[in-house]
Amino acid sequence: GGDQHRGWFHSSLLCAVAAKGGAPYRSVATAGWTLDPQGRAMSKSLGNTVDPVEIADKLGAEIVRLWVASVDFREDVMASDELMQRISESYRKIRNTFRYILSNLQDFAPAQDAVGFAEMHPLDQYILLRAAEVTKDVREHYDNFVFHRLYHRLKDFCIVDLSAIYFDVLKDRLYTSAPKSPGRRSAQTALWRLGEALVRLLAPVMSFTAEEVWGFLPATASRAGSVHLDHFPAPQDLTGAVPESLDVASIDSHWRMLLSVRDEALKALETARAEKRIGSSLEAQVHIAASGIMYKVLQRHRDQLRYLFIVSDVVLEKSPASNGDTGLVITVNRAPGEKCERCWNYSAHVGEDKTYPTVCERCSAVLAEIEATAGAR
Repeated sequence: GGDQHRGWFHSSLLCAVAAKGGAPYRSVATAGWTLDPQGRAMSKSLGNTVDPVEIADKLGAEIVRLWVASVDFREDVMASDELMQRISESYRKIRNTFRYILSNLQDFAPAQDAVGFAEMHPLDQYILLRAAEVTKDVREHYDNFVFHRLYHRLKDFCIVDLSAIYFDVLKDRLYTSAPKSPGRRSAQTALWRLGEALVRLLAPVMSFTAEEVWGFLPATASRAGSVHLDHFPAPQDLTGAVPESLDVASIDSHWRMLLSVRDEALKALETARAEKRIGSSLEAQVHIAASGIMYKVLQRHRDQLRYLFIVSDVVLEKSPASNGDTGLVITVNRAPGEKCERCWNYSAHVGEDKTYPTVCERCSAVLAEIEATAGAR
C-alpha cells in the first residue's frame, strides 16, 4: 500500500544516501491499495474483501493473474466479483484465439510447409506486420512494468484485429482451398507465427494456459520444452527476413485503407439484411465506386475484395474525382447464380463441371486437385 513508498522505501533511501552515498536499490515498484466498488479500502472489519483463493477456486487462477495484469498496480485499484467475471470473459476470448490457431495447424509442419514473408498472401503479410508492432509495444510495457497496457494491447489485438477481422476473412481460404495450396499454407504460416509470438508474450500472465498451448503448437527443432524456458519474441520473428524490394509501408497503408472500406461495406450489408434484401452476406453482390488512390488500391486487390467483405461477388468501378475525395459509394444487390454446396458462395458457373455439378468453378478445381493428389498416393 501507500505506506510502503511513503515509509519503508523512502526511509531506506534516505539512510542509504546518507551512509553510503547512493540508493539501496536499482528500481522500486510500489503498489497502491485494493479498493471495493465504493472506493473503500478493503478490510476484514468492513467485510468488503475479495478473496483471491475463492476467485481462483471458482474461476481459475488465470483469472486472478489476468486481473492483476489488467489494472495499474501503481495506483489504487478496484476489485469485485463483477470485475472478475468481466476478466473471465476476456480470458475466454483470448483462449478462443488460441483454439482457432491450433485447430488450423493440425496438418502444418513448419520445416516443410512454412512460406517466406515475400511469398505470403498480402493480408497475411499485413497481420504479421501488425503483430510485430504489438510485440514491440508489449516488450516495452514489460520492461517498464506497465502491465495493464500490455494486457489491453494483447486483448484488443486478439479480439479486434484477429477474431473480428483476420480470422473471419481467413475462414474461406483455410476451409475451401486445397490442403497444400500456396494460399492455405500462407495462412497457416501466419497463424503459426502468431501463435508462437502470442503464447510467449502472454506466458507471464496466463502461465497455465500458455503452457497448455505450447504443447499443441507444431514442434520445431529449436523449441524449448516449456514456454517458460523460452525468450520473448522479437518483432522480426513475426516476419522473418523481409526483402528490401518489398514496400512494407505500402502494405500497411493499403490494408488499412482496405479495412476502412470493409467497415463501410459491412454497414451497407447490414442495411440490406435489415431490409430483407439478403440473408447471409454470401447472398450479396457488393458494388463499389471509388476514385483517386482508393480506387487504385481497390483495383490492385480486386480479386481479394469478395473474400475481404465475405460476399459472393464485388463489382468495382471508377467514380469521378472531386477535390481529393475518395468518391466512395457502396451498394448491395443479390448475387447472381446458384449457391455452391461446398463453399456456400453464389456463382453463375455452378453446374458447368459435370463431374461436380453442385459446386462452383473454384471448388470443382479444388476437388479435382484433391482427387488427383489422393490418386497419386
